[in-house]
Amino acid sequence: MIVVGVTVFFMVTMGRLASGLDLPEELRSKVEEQTRQGRWALYIVTPLFSAVVLLVNLLRPQPTPEILFLYSVVFAALPFALYPVRGRIVRHYVAQQQNPDAEIRPDRLTMVWIGGFLSTVLLVAVIASMAATYRPSQHPPPTEADKTAKSTYTA
Repeated sequence: MIVVGVTVFFMVTMGRLASGLDLPEELRSKVEEQTRQGRWALYIVTPLFSAVVLLVNLLRPQPTPEILFLYSVVFAALPFALYPVRGRIVRHYVAQQQNPDAEIRPDRLTMVWIGGFLSTVLLVAVIASMAATYRPSQHPPPTEADKTAKSTYTA
């Protein structure tokens, strides 16, 4: 159920991410048309992708909470990664639309922010998942017999 909830959260926040941004009048209609065309991908492809991920993980014989946890963390973090730099993304897009002959270069600050934020979130999620599944009893301390057997091989 968490995966379904996170997918709904992702769809709602991504759908509302561009609201409130200032666009030049000459581009407003073009952007609104592209937004309408892209909504089908958000509202149809995203749930289908989520359903496939969920079904594949549920059909596996191994326990799947770790994969679903990481999936949920990344899907929940994407809107938070994009929100602070959405203005820069829109300004870059407007500049490209106003001057289509210009060389297309990614905004480095935006790319570093998004990549760094998502990498940090994923790293923390992996560490949390590893810490939650670590069982010290699986690796018992070496016995005296193990220590003497090691010393005979090294001598």
